[in-house]
Amino acid sequence: MQKISLFVILSVIITMPMAFGQEEALGAQKISLTSDNTAYQEGDVITITGKIEKVIPGMPVTLQIFFEKNLIQVSQVKVSQDGKFTDTFTAAGPQWNNEGTVTINADYGGESTELNIEFFKNTSGEFTSNYEVKIPEGGTFDVQYTMKGGIVSSMDLNQKNLSLIINIATSSDGNLNINLPRDSIDSRDNNGQDIEFIVLMYEENSEIPIQTDFKNIDTGDQFRSLYIPIKNGDTKIEIIGTHVVPEFGTIAMIVLAVAIVSIIAVSAKSRLSIMPRI
Repeated sequence: MQKISLFVILSVIITMPMAFGQEEALGAQKISLTSDNTAYQEGDVITITGKIEKVIPGMPVTLQIFFEKNLIQVSQVKVSQDGKFTDTFTAAGPQWNNEGTVTINADYGGESTELNIEFFKNTSGEFTSNYEVKIPEGGTFDVQYTMKGGIVSSMDLNQKNLSLIINIATSSDGNLNINLPRDSIDSRDNNGQDIEFIVLMYEENSEIPIQTDFKNIDTGDQFRSLYIPIKNGDTKIEIIGTHVVPEFGTIAMIVLAVAIVSIIAVSAKSRLSIMPRI
């Protein structure tokens, strides 16, 4: 009886450091998670990759897919010795009935991280919505838009450049139709006459803007509507005018616009004269 008790005590003593060591490793765990795109249409294959900082042999990572708070898919993925893991799933089926933000949760030994992607069912990828733009000094204004081939993730007012910056996630070539409220952003000369906006496009993995062609769809007392073509891989659009709220001097903006045009003129890339007929 004493031998058995001694064996049990020794076993507990030996295994305790191992258990505490594993708990400590998991407690300090770091998980990275990325997707091969930020927006997907129905039927797209979504590839998720990640890395575990400290691998526990034999322990898989659990991936859970949520739409809002509803669990729509779960899988356990093997982790390689270097901590990397990959999983793919198709955005199709009865669980994928609604458009919006999909959250991917990766759990490993009690530690977790999340990644958000956007999903839409419409095969044309066309959305019409209003975006509430924040004014740095306080207040907001609404911008109505329709986008085909992707989604608008954010709109920000850049008072220094007198511009509206639109961050987008694309899934195909398409276009953006946008109504700009004149009292929030406009482009006029010293005599109050309308002049052209400047539209710059940023491509994926590039910090150098490209001047892109666009079309004035409609001009009224309250709004100016623009049609801007986009290509798959575009990430940001900057629409530059001569004033934004709160209003700055027109002359200063014209000087800025001329400077920007000069910079673009020496750029090797341009999208001018690619405007499709609409």
